Amino acid sequence: MRQAEIHGFLYKFFLKRQASIINSEEGLLTVKLTKDLDQQLMNRPFYWQYVNTMGWSGEPMTVSFKSKEDIDSDGEWIHFGSPRLQQIFNVIKQEGQYTTLYEKVNNELNRTPLYPWFVCNLQIKYQGWHTHDEIVSVGILLTNGTMRFDWMEENIEESFTQHVPDYAYKIPYIISPKRSIEHISNELKKRIEQETIEFTQKSIDLYNKELNMLEELTDLQNEEDHQFFEQSKEQIYERLYPKVEMNWINGGLFYLSNESTKKLISH
Repeated sequence: MRQAEIHGFLYKFFLKRQASIINSEEGLLTVKLTKDLDQQLMNRPFYWQYVNTMGWSGEPMTVSFKSKEDIDSDGEWIHFGSPRLQQIFNVIKQEGQYTTLYEKVNNELNRTPLYPWFVCNLQIKYQGWHTHDEIVSVGILLTNGTMRFDWMEENIEESFTQHVPDYAYKIPYIISPKRSIEHISNELKKRIEQETIEFTQKSIDLYNKELNMLEELTDLQNEEDHQFFEQSKEQIYERLYPKVEMNWINGGLFYLSNESTKKLISH
């Protein structure tokens, strides 16, 4: 998921949790929160404690989020690395890290096969000469191993249910979810290595430059000087030496119709 896709991600997040969408346009989203979302996101514990003590229903907040920098409207700027987006990721984590869902299908004339996809959403954190986060959604068709990136974005309009729909049946998987996690992890590692060559080199160059400056400017005359030097070296390392972390957000099994599966594979 890229910065341009945050708007769609937020829209789906709030809609799924019964928030009222007041306004939605490119890069700007205004929503009326539910009580649960207000308590999870807006940091008003004393307000809700008072309201609950008094037996009142309370008034959830209406908030606007901007995901494009050139939007000339009031709203909270939300981007990868922002505390608010991290809060939303944490809400998703708390709701459950694994799920099984089935595409809603309506075909009373014939029984509809549903094909198993293992899908996971991961947060990739880059740290070096600059820091940024990226959300990656990957799905594997468990009958033949086809891998599809941007899986959630491709299926954002689909409707799912927690139960197998009437007149539908599950196709058994050949590749286990455990094996598919290994495939996804290996593929992501290869892609990260290929895509971060310039990032890694720039980070190492800047790390060495600052380290050399520190060595030139530090006069090691006593124990305190040595301690300061070592602490500064460690700080430079933590700040600039290239690191990439992959963190699991959530995932699960998604059963799709043959039509939806073909559409994904053909892209």
